Amino acid sequence: MASQPDRYPFERALRRFEAIVHQAQRTILAQIEAAVKAGELTTAAQRRAQLDAVTRTLAELSAIAQPLASRLVRDAWHQGAERALQQVRKLSVSTAEIPAAFSGVSREGVQALQASLLHRLDDASQTLGRRVEDVYAREQRYAAVRALLGAEGSPHAASQQLQVRLLHDATIRRTVRDSNVGFVDRAGKRWSLETYANMATRTVTREAVVHGAVARMASHGVAIARVSTHPGACPICVPFEGTLVALSPDAPSEWKGEAVSDTGEMPPFHPNCAHSLEPVSATIESLREELDLEPEGV
Repeated sequence: MASQPDRYPFERALRRFEAIVHQAQRTILAQIEAAVKAGELTTAAQRRAQLDAVTRTLAELSAIAQPLASRLVRDAWHQGAERALQQVRKLSVSTAEIPAAFSGVSREGVQALQASLLHRLDDASQTLGRRVEDVYAREQRYAAVRALLGAEGSPHAASQQLQVRLLHDATIRRTVRDSNVGFVDRAGKRWSLETYANMATRTVTREAVVHGAVARMASHGVAIARVSTHPGACPICVPFEGTLVALSPDAPSEWKGEAVSDTGEMPPFHPNCAHSLEPVSATIESLREELDLEPEGV
């Protein structure tokens, strides 16, 4: 079993992806802060111009990040499959591949995971764009209401007062923070664009690693795999570390004194999970031999 989280070559490109998202988020936050400080949110035209600047940045991010994200998923799948193949070859049993079994599921599996990741990234981007628009509109409405009530004596004075209010550091930080929400999950947790994009990409690429490995193991008739283990695993993962999981409905419920889970619980067990699977025993036939089981129908 692995003593450290499994690392793959695609993770170098993953770090590049994270750097691109980080820079885009910094650019957007700088645009928001500049607009707030300059008081350029008091009219609909100003608000639209500032929102267009944020939208352009998001579009530029999408043009770079989406193709890279798709490539990351593809590479993660195939690298997971390749590592599983190397591990299968080390097993002391026959591991002849079932013809076309791997290629038959590879393209479909990769495309499904790519679509899942791109949907998440697009959703987060659109949510951030709407959030920025809401914050900008709120600031414009504040100025309009103040002017209507005559709090400052004139619309110009109201605009000036708004600028002074927004220039206060605490208010600026709150405005920028409120606009920096790319996604809110079902539990109500608020994610920034950067944090959510990185989490989604790391999670889906780990899914690709595991699915690619399972597809490769299945193509060689592997019936049982083991969950990897490494120091510092979180409380969610600890109960699963080192456990055996069935990859075939014909796999036994126990192997060499260890229970074999058939519940379908496989990594990743949570966002950013770094666990994977490795083959344990190679074919139903070899399992029957090892466990001295009679073939079905005999």
